[in-house]
Amino acid sequence: MKEKIGRCTRCGSDNLLKNGHTSNGKQQYFCKACGARRILEHEKDYNESRKGEIIRAYFERASLRGIERIFHVSRNTVSGWLKKNDREVAYNRRNSYQSKR
Repeated sequence: MKEKIGRCTRCGSDNLLKNGHTSNGKQQYFCKACGARRILEHEKDYNESRKGEIIRAYFERASLRGIERIFHVSRNTVSGWLKKNDREVAYNRRNSYQSKR
């Protein structure tokens, strides 16, 4: 009897096969329906308050390596958040400077 592994995160099909491991040892799966090769485990999610705390620490002139050590979050993750929110941060900074004038 074949056991149910889970559902594909791309198409929702339950027609999955084990397909080796990633470089960090997580099980990979292959979806027969859509051909996706993925891991089923969700990546670590950070809530908005935690993200805000980490980004505020960055703007207080803490280094990315220091943030990595203190908060146990990858430098690449923080860089991605900063790039993604760059427009919002720039907008908020510009408005805060204008309101002080």
